[in-house]
Parts: sequence; C-alpha cells; structure tokens
Amino acid sequence: MDPHSNVIEAGTTTEVMSSALASPFAAGLRPMAAGEYGPSEEAMPRPAEMLATPFAEGLLDAGRPESDTALQALAEELADEEFDEAVQALVDEAAGRHLTAAQTWGAETTEQLADTEAESWLSGLAAEADALLAHLEQRFTDRTPESVTEDELTNAAAEALSERSSMPESEDFLKALARKAVSFAKGAAKLAKRGVALVGRQLLGPLFGILRRLVQPLLRRVLSVALDKLPANLRQDATTLAGKLGIPVPATAPSAGAALAEMFDHQLAQTAVTDNQALADNLVAEWEDAAEEADGSPVVRLDGARAELADQISQAEPGSVLTSQVERFIPAVMAALPLIRTGIGALGRDRVVTAIATPLAQLISGYVGQDASRALARAIADKGLRLLRLEAEADPAGLGAEALVSTLEDTIGAVGRLPGESAAEPLRLRAELQEAFAEAAARHLPGEVLRADLAELEVDGESTVWVLMPRGPARRYRYRKCARVFPARITRNVARTIVVGDHGTLEQRLLDEGETRWPVEGEVHVYETLPGTHLGHLAAAEGQVDTSEFDELTVPAAALLLGQPRLGRPASGAAGSGRRYYRLDRGRRRARRRRHLPRALVVLALTGSQPVLRVHLRLSERGAHRVGELLAQHADVKLVADFRKLITGVVTRSLPASVVRQAQRTGVAVSPAQASALAAAVGEQMVTAISAQIRTLAPTLATAASDPADGVTITFEFGFADREALLAGRPNAPVISVHPGRHHG
Repeated sequence: MDPHSNVIEAGTTTEVMSSALASPFAAGLRPMAAGEYGPSEEAMPRPAEMLATPFAEGLLDAGRPESDTALQALAEELADEEFDEAVQALVDEAAGRHLTAAQTWGAETTEQLADTEAESWLSGLAAEADALLAHLEQRFTDRTPESVTEDELTNAAAEALSERSSMPESEDFLKALARKAVSFAKGAAKLAKRGVALVGRQLLGPLFGILRRLVQPLLRRVLSVALDKLPANLRQDATTLAGKLGIPVPATAPSAGAALAEMFDHQLAQTAVTDNQALADNLVAEWEDAAEEADGSPVVRLDGARAELADQISQAEPGSVLTSQVERFIPAVMAALPLIRTGIGALGRDRVVTAIATPLAQLISGYVGQDASRALARAIADKGLRLLRLEAEADPAGLGAEALVSTLEDTIGAVGRLPGESAAEPLRLRAELQEAFAEAAARHLPGEVLRADLAELEVDGESTVWVLMPRGPARRYRYRKCARVFPARITRNVARTIVVGDHGTLEQRLLDEGETRWPVEGEVHVYETLPGTHLGHLAAAEGQVDTSEFDELTVPAAALLLGQPRLGRPASGAAGSGRRYYRLDRGRRRARRRRHLPRALVVLALTGSQPVLRVHLRLSERGAHRVGELLAQHADVKLVADFRKLITGVVTRSLPASVVRQAQRTGVAVSPAQASALAAAVGEQMVTAISAQIRTLAPTLATAASDPADGVTITFEFGFADREALLAGRPNAPVISVHPGRHHG
C-alpha cells in the first residue's frame, strides 16, 4: 500500500484517496499500516424508538375542536416560566449532589451509592410536595372550581407552605408548585364556566388529587435527566409532544427543566379535560410507568469508554496504531450525543465508524505509550498546576492519554454531526476529519507538540489546554476546564454591554451585588460542557457555588471580557455538549444564592377572542431602593431615563423569544420578525406610559419599594383587538400596576 494513501469503505466500493491526512503535530507521524477494520458495536437506536410518546393515542388524536380548545386554554393557564426555572434548578441540584457523592465514594460501587444519595434527597422533596398537595386536596374536597376565589386559593397554598420545613434548595420548587396548583384551579374554573367536562365530577379536590399523582413521576424524571437515565421512549423534548398535538415546533429548544415542565403541563391538562375517569386513570398510570428509569446511561458508558481508551493509549507499545480500540470508542461517543443519535441514520453508523477509525488511530500513534503519555502529561500539568492541582495526579501518564481521548472525542462529535450527504462523500469526509482533528488538538494538547503554523489556536499566539474535570479516582468527568485563568479588568461600559443569563447586563448584576467602584477586577474561569453536563455539576465541583454564577461565554462576551473571541461559542439557547461558560471570581467568598430569575416575565394569553400580553418588569432590591430615592428627590427625568434603559434591554433580549415560545405552546405561529416588531411596539408603549404616569404611580411605587418583599414588579398589561392586531404589532395602550416582590399574575 502506498504510504501516502488511505482506504475508506464507501458502500460497496473501495476508494483510494490521493493524499493522507495532514497531521497537526510538530513531528511527522508514521504512514498508516494496512489492516482489517474491527467490528462495530450494536446498531444505533432508530429515531422512532426514541420519540415514542407516553401519552394515550386516543386522546392525542381525538381531534375534537372543543377538547382541543379546552386543552390549549388550560395549558396556557398552567404555563409558568418560573416553574420551568424551578424544575431546572432541581435538575442541577440533583446532578450536583450525585457528582459530589460519586467523587466522595470513589469505589467500584460509586454509581449505585451516588444514585442512592441523589434519590434520597429527591424523595424528601417528593414527600414535602405530596404533603403540600394533600393539604389542598383535603381542603377543597367538595368544592367546585368556580366556587373558590383566587384569594382563597392563594391563602390556602400559603398556609400549606407555612407547614413545610423544606430545605433551602427545594423552597423555590415548592412555591412554584403551589402557584401551579392555584393556576390549575383557576384554569379549571374558567373551563367549568364554559361547560367543559372535567375529571372528578367537576370537583376541585379530585383535580388536586390528579395533580398530586403526577408530581411524583415528574420528580423521578428530574432525577433521570440529572443522571442521564431518561428512558429511551422519553428521550425527547417538549417539541416532540408539541408536534403530536399539532403545535408548531419552537425555533429554539427549551432547557431540560422547561421541557419537563411543559410535558407535565400538557399531561395535567389532558388528564383534567375529560369526563372519562377510566381514561384519566389510564393517562396517569402511563405517566407514572414511563417515569421509570432505563437500564444504564450513555453518559456513564462514555465515562467507562474514556477510561478504557486512555488506559490502552498509555499502556500500548510506542507507535501502535490502535484502530480496533478507536473503533470501540466511536459508538460510545455517538450514543451519548443526541444530535448524532438521530442525525447519522441516513448514512449508517457502521460506515462512519469504519471510515474514520483508522485515520484517527494513525494520527495519534506518535503519542501512544507510557513515555509519550508522560511527556504530554508534564506539559499539560505545567499549564494547570495551580489552577487544577494536577500535581496530585495518581497516574501522571493518564493525564496525557486523556488529552488524546478528548481530542478524539471532539473530532468524532464534529464528524458525526455532518449531514448524511456530506459524510457519504469520502473526500469531503476526509477534509472534515482533518479540520476537526486539528481544531480539537489545538484545544486539548500543549503547544510544544503542535505545529508552529497551526491556524486553529483559540488564543492568540498560544495553545489552550482543556482538562477533564472534576479530577478524582472515579474518573467520572462532567465538564472540561481551561487550564488558563484570565485576569479581567472590567470597565462600566464593558459591563453594560455584556448580556448575562437573566437577560440583564453584567453591570446590573454587579450593581445588584453591591459593586460601587469601577473598573472591577477579578479572574475569569472558563468551562466547556460534555455530554450529560448540567450546571449543577460545575457548581458542585467548583466549591459549592451557585449555578447563577456561570454565564454562557458567547463570542461577544469572550471578546469583551478576555480579548479572545475564538474562546466563545455562538449563543445556542439549548443545552448540549461543547457549550462554553465562564465564572467571574472577584476573590469574595459568598454564600450560595438563589438562581437569578429573569428580569422580565412575559405572559401571553391567546385562547380568548382578544389576546392579552402582560410584561412583568422585575426590579431588584437595589433597583427598588433606587426608584424610591429618585421619587423622593422628584428626579423624574432621571427615573424615566433609567426605566427606558431597563425596558429597552428587556424588549431587545427577552421579550421576542418569550412571545414566540408562548405563542407556539398554544398553537399560534409567530415568526421571529413578527415577535421583534411586536416587542418594539410594546417597548415604545411601555416607555410612553411610564413617562406619562410617573407622578400618578409615585405613591404606589414608593410604598412597594419600601416593602420588605424582595424587589418590585411593575406589570404592563396590553390588550389587542384580535390576533391580527397581535401579529401586526398593534397593541392597545397598557394598564400599569405595581406589586411588591415578584408578581406572577
């Protein structure tokens, strides 16, 4: 065989490529040896197997207009972004607890013991939630939904909450669940007044009983998501369910918490909107049964595959071409990446494995063996000794081998995401493979072993090294951390330009945290997610900080904060591997704080003849005090200017996406362009209204600002003549109301 050629199987023909892959390493690698391709793993699961719904087909496909309208109306009433946030917080907390337990035990029984510890915590929360809903079920056993006032419901929920001695990390979920119960009762009352039949003889007690039965399986799903053990027939997000119900697919995928919450809302609505008790019981039973965990986790299997391949690399004879070992690793990577699980079927996983295993094995062959692995490890440790404590590694050679494994994993992921048509063309596949490997090598390997002319470096003039974390004997890795810490000197202009996770700016966050002097100095730590990563993993492993301390490292944020735009990633709006996050460390040890909630909550009601849009503008405690001070000084011009700045940020960053998502949840298609135009019109109306009414609102604002509740909510309620007016961006003038704390109405 010509040493400058390579053989790739493509269907039933063999094609000889004209040149070998160019290596990114400084020293040339030996030419590829001929050999048999090894066997592949079991066939990949088909998309249809992963998208099976747990819901009864009869109700989904009934197609009755009244049933569909009632279902949409109740789902709309149930929708609550803060419940979504609370569910996501549980996912993060469970993931963090599981990881902490796994690192603590560090034995062969790690997985089982860690599972047990996470389950024990969540079972405590489940008992609290059950007691809360049991209180409401008993309180309203014989009452009809329309006979109960909202104040009565709210007071009963507050009474039930006061009897719970919940853990701080679950308090937000219980409060959100209590609000969910109130919303459920309100929605049921509206349907009952329309004459819609409901389960449970139209009584509120049995309806709360249905809610109570559905919460336990929801929490089991939370644990399954946190441990990446969601059953195959539930490996879907809410968009799959939405499509089943005839609802347009959202433009951006929701978070895991939002997806679970949306599935929960639809299940609750479907179960409630039927007068057939047997059907309702069947729906609940299916929801309960489907929450049981599947055997094994693709993420846990990938943990084992990484460790196995790293050991094989460090223990092999120098220069070995580990083709069969790489072949066995590729399916483990594919199985853990959802995009690959569903997207590669057109070409066939076996053909891709066969096509890329030998070239990848050849590319790393120059760094196989104990001596090469130790040399790599020393170079990596030199870059990350202080930051990552790599001098304490039990197996120094393993660190170098893991860097090669990370390089292979990223390359496989990049190639696996290619469209089937691209991967089917051998020359295109080879070019993509070469580029992906060079980029991955520049991320994970020290500059000493890379070519001087390599163009794929992420940091100007030097290589970065990303190390699998957290370190420990269990080798249970849930993220990567950049071995370099970046000093930051943040001016106020830069801070007000950087958007953070709560749709505010870094300036607003720093001010809320008490910052008074500019520029702000600190250190920026940078992280990258792996398959199965939750922010709870980062929070637990990085010293029990809060998940709200991690913000997505977008390209603009990387450019402004670090001066290194290539370290950033495009904003994705959805969870997944390969996302970048940063944490600003200012040398202050803070107690864990609650997750930042959005600075604006958007509620869109579309099931009525005249749509209603409510924008709840949230002011932090600092912001509320600032409003009180300006009102006392009669500094109305400054106050309106501050409100205009806040409204502009909300309208630009969060309102359009919220409108699109909420409209789609109720079956109405709103394009991004329409949402942006609507947001612009709403923003102008908000600024105009607050300017015209600032003196009228002054007493209410001052009272709310001095209230002990956390912050202030200013609600702008917009009516529309009809849906056409909504889509055309023609809102009526808003009605403004002011509430202490966080208002949800």
